[in-house]
Amino acid sequence: MPKPKHSYRDIGDMLWVACSECERGGNGSAEDKCSGGWRVKRFNGLGCFMGSLMSKYTEDKKEE
Repeated sequence: MPKPKHSYRDIGDMLWVACSECERGGNGSAEDKCSGGWRVKRFNGLGCFMGSLMSKYTEDKKEE
């Protein structure tokens, strides 16, 4: 599982998701795209606390 490059958890343990790594962003696969990041393919500083990370960043390790 690759680590997200730009998304992070803040001091209050809230997840800030970069538009380029969000399911509703330009690289995501959600049907309903976000009005702020629907065409963001590369990180440009945009993101929010309401987004959800793409599944490739949230998959659990199956090999242990």
